[in-house]
Order: sequence, then structure tokens, then C-alpha cells
Amino acid sequence: MGHLLEQAEALERSAADERVAYFDATGLDGTLLLDVGCGNGYSVAAWRRRGRRAVGVDSSLYRLSRWVSEHPGERPFVAADALALPFRSSRFDQVLSSGMLEHIGVVEEPGPYRVAALPGKERLRAAAVAELLRVTAPTGRVTLDFPNGWFPVDFWHGDRIGAFRLHPVPDVLNPSLRELRRYASGRAVEVLPLGTRLRFRQVSQRWWGRLLAGPVRLFLALLDALPRTLAARASAVASPFLVVRVSPGPAAPARP
Repeated sequence: MGHLLEQAEALERSAADERVAYFDATGLDGTLLLDVGCGNGYSVAAWRRRGRRAVGVDSSLYRLSRWVSEHPGERPFVAADALALPFRSSRFDQVLSSGMLEHIGVVEEPGPYRVAALPGKERLRAAAVAELLRVTAPTGRVTLDFPNGWFPVDFWHGDRIGAFRLHPVPDVLNPSLRELRRYASGRAVEVLPLGTRLRFRQVSQRWWGRLLAGPVRLFLALLDALPRTLAARASAVASPFLVVRVSPGPAAPARP
């Protein structure tokens, strides 16, 4: 497990600047930014290098200790539960949460990797999304990304880096766009183009991942090239990964 953690942290560190560059290019107004489920905080540091006043939240005290050891004197990092963020309402210009939502309301066990839903999983995930929205300014947005629960293969969770997991549809672990719309409770939800968000680092650890990476990149580029409404519908079922943006305000009423 220690070796797996070291591998995961190395991937997290190497991906931080590219992840931040992708989100920055999607158009994020304001300077005060919250990253919920920030891991060791590599992305928080990357945001701060770009001039943002970024704050990180993670529930793990180990993650906090890593930040403290690597950034002495800087403490824009809080150990807290995503369901009870220690910030006042409307505090942040933008809120991000990457690869966090799927870990709420489930129990995950290794050797072999397996996952089961807790009672009230839907309620817990809805509460987490509501909490992210609560601390977001009315002019801001909440941006989340996660593996798509309607895509039958999960390339991000397993006992090894680069493992894959076949699962029923919808998945007990990974959310779907339909589920997220329920959690967002009537707010406007926008599916963003994947663009450069996926770099296939994990699956490239395996020969089959290197073989598939090129065709998958082409397929995802074709999805991005579709008109946005059509692309969102296609991505909801055909993309292995989703990036969505949620408005704190209610969705506009449908036109008659």
C-alpha cells in the first residue's frame, strides 16, 4: 500500500500544473478560490503561483501534514469534511472539487478493490454539493470532475495504478450527469469540454493503456467538437470522464 501511495502522489504532483492550467482556461472569475478534496495541495500551490488566493480542504490529517512539511510558514490548507466546510456562506469566488464526489457515501476496500454504497449515499452526496454551493459567491461557480458512472469502465480506481474496473451502469461509485443534476437541486449544470483535462497518465502505466490512448484522445476530441448541447448529451453516456460546472442560482426556466 505504501508503494501505491507513493505512485499516486507522484502522479498527483506531476499533474497539478496541467490540471490548474485546464481549469484556468475555462474562465474562472475572481481571485479567492477553494479546492475541496485537494489531496496534498499540489494544485493549491499551483493556483497560488498563478496569483490566485487559493485555499485547500481535505479530510485527511496525513494530507495536511504533507502540506505543512513541504510549505513551512504557509497554511492555506484546512483539514475538514466536505459536508461541513468551516467557511461562511458565499465566501469564495470559485469552488473546485476534483475526483472527490465519488468517494462520498461509499465504502472502498482493497485487495481486490471493491466498493459498496452506504445507507443514504444519495443524501450525503447531495449535501456535499449543497455545501460547495453554499460557500460559493452568487457570481461564482462550482466546478467538479469525476469518472462517469454511465461509462462501463472505470480507469481511476483499483488496487494498482493504471488498473481498470468493469462495473454495472449506473455505477455505485462514480456519479453520472443525471445524478449530479439531482444533487444540484434545480441549479444550472453545464458540461465542459474535456480538452486537455485527461493526460492518460495512469493507464499509460500499462501496455494496453498506451495502445488505447491515441484512439480515445481522438474520440474525446470528436465529442468536444460537437455543438455544446449535443456534446453534453453524448458525453453523459459516452465519455469516461466528466467536468461539470454548477451555478449557485436556479436554472433558467424552460422556454414554452
